[in-house]
Amino acid sequence: MIRKASLTAALAEQRSDRRIEVLRRIQASGSISEAARQVGISYKAAWQALDTLSNLAGVELVQRSVGGRGGGGAVLTPDALLLLEAADAMGQAREQLQLQLQQAQSHAKGDAPRAGISVATTLARLQVVTSMRNQWPCVVRSLHADGPLVVVQMHGAEAGAQQFEVRSHITNESAQLLGLRPGLPVLAMCKATAVMVMPAGDAGQPAANHWQGTATRATRGGSVQEVAVRLAAGVQLVGFSGQATGLRARARVQVVVEPSAVVIALSGE
Repeated sequence: MIRKASLTAALAEQRSDRRIEVLRRIQASGSISEAARQVGISYKAAWQALDTLSNLAGVELVQRSVGGRGGGGAVLTPDALLLLEAADAMGQAREQLQLQLQQAQSHAKGDAPRAGISVATTLARLQVVTSMRNQWPCVVRSLHADGPLVVVQMHGAEAGAQQFEVRSHITNESAQLLGLRPGLPVLAMCKATAVMVMPAGDAGQPAANHWQGTATRATRGGSVQEVAVRLAAGVQLVGFSGQATGLRARARVQVVVEPSAVVIALSGE
């Protein structure tokens, strides 16, 4: 009997396809190294994919076999087979939903003008549920290797926000599993506690993301001050400033976020 497993968690992100594809290739080849080669990622990245999916599911998904002419291999557990079956069903459901949305949009021609949003894109973004309050739709501009890390440069995806530039540092394995490339739509996210808000004119940190903006809301009391900021590009964010700064609404501010604090997510667009 298949053990009780939270396989839904392993399918929570629409764009977990590369990690799921590792499982598919292991099923076909019986080898983790061969699966990594076929997916186009490193052996280490393949193991990262398996570890992540196993943690999300709460059960082991791959069993290693030792010995034999090929020196051993890998076999999917019953839970992994169930996960693949669920992934295929979800993929078919997404395709059907996309078709229905396209048909609804085509039928709407000639009607009154609608709001300028993409329903499919917005719903995909909403499926990324996280405690991170700062979430910015972006597009990957460039990637540069820096030892074991990859520097990902992004800009805002929305009209009017393309001047918003944000940088993230992630591992090479994570970049491979996400399939990052220039032009790819992503969500850049960070916790409010990682956003430092300072009065305009304070010295910024050259290696960090550094933006200018206007405070739209500021709390009072306590040892720190929560500040909502609107940047010149129209992007909004929330961060914290030392209470001693005494920032108020409409004050000019600058914002600093370390690239290592910026998380990249694929929203399934």
